[in-house]
Amino acid sequence: MNTTSAWKQIWDNRTLDRSVGSTLAQLMAADGLDSAFSQLGTDAWTAFVHDVADRLHLTPDHSVFEVGCGAGAFLYDLDRMGCRVGGIDQSAALIDIARDAIPHGDFAVADAADLDIEPRADIVVSCGVFLYFPSLDYARRVLVAMARKALHGVAILDVPDLAKVEAAQRFRIDAAGGPAAYADRYEGLEHMFYERDWIHLELAAAGLTGIRIEDQRIAGYGNAPFRFNAFAFRAPSAGIDTDRSGVRDE
Repeated sequence: MNTTSAWKQIWDNRTLDRSVGSTLAQLMAADGLDSAFSQLGTDAWTAFVHDVADRLHLTPDHSVFEVGCGAGAFLYDLDRMGCRVGGIDQSAALIDIARDAIPHGDFAVADAADLDIEPRADIVVSCGVFLYFPSLDYARRVLVAMARKALHGVAILDVPDLAKVEAAQRFRIDAAGGPAAYADRYEGLEHMFYERDWIHLELAAAGLTGIRIEDQRIAGYGNAPFRFNAFAFRAPSAGIDTDRSGVRDE
Protein backbone atom coordinates (compact mmCIF):
# COMPACT_ATOMS: atom_id res chain seq x y z
CA MET A 1 0.00 0.00 0.00
CA ASN A 2 1.43 3.41 -0.96
CA THR A 3 1.54 6.36 1.43
CA THR A 4 -1.48 8.12 -0.07
CA SER A 5 -3.63 5.00 0.16
CA ALA A 6 -2.49 4.34 3.71
CA TRP A 7 -3.50 7.81 4.84
CA LYS A 8 -6.84 7.53 3.03
CA GLN A 9 -7.59 4.32 4.88
CA ILE A 10 -7.02 6.11 8.18
CA TRP A 11 -9.36 8.97 7.27
CA ASP A 12 -12.02 6.59 5.94
CA ASN A 13 -12.11 4.93 9.36
CA ARG A 14 -12.67 8.18 11.27
CA THR A 15 -15.89 8.63 13.20
CA LEU A 16 -17.34 11.47 15.25
CA ASP A 17 -16.77 11.05 18.97
CA ARG A 18 -19.63 12.97 20.57
CA SER A 19 -18.09 12.54 24.01
CA VAL A 20 -15.19 14.88 23.19
CA GLY A 21 -17.00 18.10 24.07
CA SER A 22 -18.14 20.89 21.78
CA THR A 23 -19.01 20.36 18.14
CA LEU A 24 -15.77 22.06 17.14
CA ALA A 25 -13.75 19.80 19.43
CA GLN A 26 -15.41 16.79 17.85
CA LEU A 27 -14.60 18.03 14.34
CA MET A 28 -11.00 18.72 15.33
CA ALA A 29 -10.66 15.18 16.69
CA ALA A 30 -12.16 13.71 13.53
CA ASP A 31 -9.65 15.73 11.49
CA GLY A 32 -6.72 14.33 13.47
CA LEU A 33 -5.97 17.48 15.46
CA ASP A 34 -6.07 15.47 18.69
CA SER A 35 -2.86 13.58 17.87
CA ALA A 36 0.05 12.87 20.17
CA PHE A 37 1.91 15.73 18.47
CA SER A 38 -0.22 18.54 19.90
CA GLN A 39 -2.21 19.81 22.83
CA LEU A 40 -4.38 21.94 20.60
CA GLY A 41 -7.49 23.42 22.18
CA THR A 42 -10.54 24.89 20.51
CA ASP A 43 -9.65 28.45 21.59
CA ALA A 44 -6.24 28.30 19.92
CA TRP A 45 -7.73 26.74 16.79
CA THR A 46 -10.47 29.37 16.59
CA ALA A 47 -7.87 32.11 16.99
CA PHE A 48 -5.89 30.60 14.11
CA VAL A 49 -8.94 30.40 11.83
CA HIS A 50 -9.89 33.99 12.59
CA ASP A 51 -6.32 35.17 12.00
CA VAL A 52 -6.38 33.48 8.58
CA ALA A 53 -9.75 35.11 7.87
CA ASP A 54 -8.26 38.51 8.70
CA ARG A 55 -5.27 37.92 6.44
CA LEU A 56 -7.61 36.94 3.61
CA HIS A 57 -9.88 39.94 4.28
CA LEU A 58 -12.88 37.66 4.67
CA THR A 59 -16.28 39.15 5.36
CA PRO A 60 -19.65 37.40 5.77
CA ASP A 61 -20.53 37.94 2.11
CA HIS A 62 -17.52 35.91 0.90
CA SER A 63 -17.45 32.28 -0.19
CA VAL A 64 -14.69 29.94 1.01
CA PHE A 65 -13.87 26.59 -0.56
CA GLU A 66 -11.49 24.16 1.12
CA VAL A 67 -9.50 21.49 -0.70
CA GLY A 68 -9.20 18.52 1.65
CA CYS A 69 -11.80 19.86 4.06
CA GLY A 70 -12.05 16.68 6.12
CA ALA A 71 -14.76 16.89 8.77
CA GLY A 72 -14.93 20.68 8.45
CA ALA A 73 -12.95 21.86 11.49
CA PHE A 74 -11.39 24.76 9.56
CA LEU A 75 -14.66 25.85 7.95
CA TYR A 76 -16.84 25.56 11.06
CA ASP A 77 -16.21 29.05 12.45
CA LEU A 78 -16.21 30.61 8.98
CA ASP A 79 -19.71 29.23 8.49
CA ARG A 80 -20.71 30.72 11.83
CA MET A 81 -19.27 34.06 10.68
CA GLY A 82 -21.71 33.98 7.78
CA CYS A 83 -19.36 32.96 4.98
CA ARG A 84 -20.65 30.56 2.36
CA VAL A 85 -18.48 27.46 2.73
CA GLY A 86 -17.85 24.23 0.88
CA GLY A 87 -15.15 21.72 0.19
CA ILE A 88 -14.00 18.38 -1.12
CA ASP A 89 -12.24 15.46 0.51
CA GLN A 90 -11.28 11.92 -0.50
CA SER A 91 -12.93 10.48 2.59
CA ALA A 92 -16.66 9.88 2.35
CA ALA A 93 -16.75 9.33 6.12
CA LEU A 94 -15.33 12.77 6.82
CA ILE A 95 -17.56 14.45 4.23
CA ASP A 96 -20.59 12.91 5.94
CA ILE A 97 -19.45 14.46 9.22
CA ALA A 98 -18.93 17.85 7.57
CA ARG A 99 -22.39 17.78 6.00
CA ASP A 100 -23.96 17.03 9.35
CA ALA A 101 -22.00 19.70 11.24
CA ILE A 102 -22.35 22.41 8.58
CA PRO A 103 -25.69 21.71 6.87
CA HIS A 104 -25.56 24.85 4.72
CA GLY A 105 -22.15 23.89 3.31
CA ASP A 106 -21.59 22.47 -0.15
CA PHE A 107 -19.48 19.32 0.26
CA ALA A 108 -18.46 16.53 -2.09
CA VAL A 109 -16.25 13.45 -2.12
CA ALA A 110 -13.44 14.03 -4.60
CA ASP A 111 -9.69 13.83 -5.02
CA ALA A 112 -7.82 17.12 -4.64
CA ALA A 113 -6.32 16.75 -8.11
CA ASP A 114 -9.84 16.54 -9.57
CA LEU A 115 -10.88 19.92 -8.16
CA ASP A 116 -13.59 21.50 -10.32
CA ILE A 117 -12.90 25.09 -11.31
CA GLU A 118 -16.60 25.93 -11.37
CA PRO A 119 -18.34 27.23 -9.46
CA ARG A 120 -15.72 29.77 -8.47
CA ALA A 121 -15.18 30.83 -4.87
CA ASP A 122 -13.85 34.08 -3.44
CA ILE A 123 -11.20 32.28 -1.39
CA VAL A 124 -9.80 28.78 -1.91
CA VAL A 125 -7.82 27.22 0.92
CA SER A 126 -6.16 23.99 1.96
CA CYS A 127 -5.15 23.37 5.56
CA GLY A 128 -2.87 20.53 6.56
CA VAL A 129 -3.45 18.71 3.28
CA PHE A 130 -0.41 19.28 1.04
CA LEU A 131 1.61 17.06 3.40
CA TYR A 132 -0.39 14.04 2.20
CA PHE A 133 0.28 14.57 -1.51
CA PRO A 134 2.39 11.96 -3.32
CA SER A 135 4.63 14.25 -5.40
CA LEU A 136 5.47 17.81 -6.38
CA ASP A 137 3.76 17.30 -9.73
CA TYR A 138 0.55 16.37 -7.93
CA ALA A 139 0.89 19.36 -5.60
CA ARG A 140 1.45 21.68 -8.57
CA ARG A 141 -1.68 20.39 -10.27
CA VAL A 142 -3.75 21.08 -7.14
CA LEU A 143 -2.21 24.51 -6.61
CA VAL A 144 -2.95 25.56 -10.20
CA ALA A 145 -6.55 24.40 -9.89
CA MET A 146 -6.94 26.30 -6.62
CA ALA A 147 -5.63 29.47 -8.23
CA ARG A 148 -8.00 29.10 -11.18
CA LYS A 149 -10.98 28.52 -8.90
CA ALA A 150 -10.25 31.51 -6.63
CA LEU A 151 -11.79 34.88 -7.45
CA HIS A 152 -9.79 36.77 -4.83
CA GLY A 153 -7.19 34.70 -3.02
CA VAL A 154 -5.60 31.40 -2.07
CA ALA A 155 -4.21 30.12 1.22
CA ILE A 156 -2.10 26.99 1.58
CA LEU A 157 -1.82 26.37 5.31
CA ASP A 158 0.14 24.13 7.64
CA VAL A 159 2.74 23.10 5.06
CA PRO A 160 5.74 21.03 6.28
CA ASP A 161 8.95 23.04 5.78
CA LEU A 162 11.69 21.13 3.97
CA ALA A 163 14.33 23.25 5.72
CA LYS A 164 13.13 21.84 9.05
CA VAL A 165 12.56 18.21 8.09
CA GLU A 166 15.19 16.74 10.42
CA ALA A 167 13.95 18.70 13.45
CA ALA A 168 10.36 17.80 12.60
CA GLN A 169 11.19 14.12 12.41
CA ARG A 170 13.06 14.20 15.73
CA PHE A 171 10.08 15.88 17.37
CA ARG A 172 7.62 13.33 16.01
CA ILE A 173 9.76 10.37 17.05
CA ASP A 174 10.17 11.74 20.58
CA ALA A 175 6.45 12.57 20.88
CA ALA A 176 5.52 9.05 19.74
CA GLY A 177 7.70 7.48 22.43
CA GLY A 178 10.89 6.70 20.54
CA PRO A 179 11.94 5.19 17.20
CA ALA A 180 10.34 1.78 17.74
CA ALA A 181 7.00 3.21 18.81
CA TYR A 182 7.05 5.72 15.96
CA ALA A 183 7.84 3.04 13.36
CA ASP A 184 5.14 0.77 14.73
CA ARG A 185 2.48 3.47 14.53
CA TYR A 186 3.53 5.48 11.49
CA GLU A 187 5.35 3.09 9.15
CA GLY A 188 4.34 3.97 5.60
CA LEU A 189 2.68 7.21 6.70
CA GLU A 190 5.27 9.74 5.60
CA HIS A 191 4.67 13.44 5.11
CA MET A 192 5.60 15.52 2.07
CA PHE A 193 7.87 18.51 2.83
CA TYR A 194 8.14 21.63 0.67
CA GLU A 195 10.63 24.40 0.01
CA ARG A 196 9.12 27.79 0.71
CA ASP A 197 10.61 29.10 -2.52
CA TRP A 198 8.88 26.33 -4.49
CA ILE A 199 5.48 27.31 -3.10
CA HIS A 200 6.21 30.99 -3.79
CA LEU A 201 7.29 30.34 -7.38
CA GLU A 202 4.30 28.10 -8.12
CA LEU A 203 1.83 30.64 -6.73
CA ALA A 204 3.43 33.33 -8.89
CA ALA A 205 3.41 31.06 -11.94
CA ALA A 206 -0.30 30.48 -11.35
CA GLY A 207 -0.87 34.22 -11.81
CA LEU A 208 -1.21 35.24 -8.18
CA THR A 209 0.40 38.22 -6.50
CA GLY A 210 0.71 39.69 -3.01
CA ILE A 211 2.41 36.44 -2.03
CA ARG A 212 3.36 36.10 1.60
CA ILE A 213 4.83 33.07 3.34
CA GLU A 214 4.90 33.00 7.12
CA ASP A 215 5.77 30.67 9.97
CA GLN A 216 2.90 28.66 11.36
CA ARG A 217 1.91 29.83 14.84
CA ILE A 218 -0.80 27.99 16.76
CA ALA A 219 -0.56 27.76 20.54
CA GLY A 220 -0.32 24.18 21.72
CA TYR A 221 0.23 22.75 18.24
CA GLY A 222 3.44 20.74 18.38
CA ASN A 223 3.97 20.66 14.61
CA ALA A 224 3.73 24.46 14.27
CA PRO A 225 7.49 25.18 14.52
CA PHE A 226 8.08 22.98 11.46
CA ARG A 227 5.26 24.31 9.27
CA PHE A 228 4.46 27.45 7.27
CA ASN A 229 1.48 29.19 5.70
CA ALA A 230 1.27 30.80 2.26
CA PHE A 231 -1.15 33.51 1.16
CA ALA A 232 -1.60 34.86 -2.37
CA PHE A 233 -4.10 37.07 -4.14
CA ARG A 234 -5.51 38.12 -7.44
CA ALA A 235 -4.29 41.50 -8.67
CA PRO A 236 -5.96 44.54 -7.04
CA SER A 237 -8.10 44.99 -10.13
CA ALA A 238 -9.68 41.63 -9.31
CA GLY A 239 -10.97 42.88 -5.98
CA ILE A 240 -8.12 42.75 -3.47
CA ASP A 241 -6.61 46.01 -2.25
CA THR A 242 -3.10 44.90 -1.31
CA ASP A 243 -2.03 48.43 -0.37
CA ARG A 244 -4.82 48.59 2.21
CA SER A 245 -4.08 45.14 3.58
CA GLY A 246 -0.32 45.54 3.80
CA VAL A 247 0.20 42.30 1.88
CA ARG A 248 2.77 42.66 -0.86
CA ASP A 249 5.12 40.53 -2.89
CA GLU A 250 8.18 39.43 -0.96
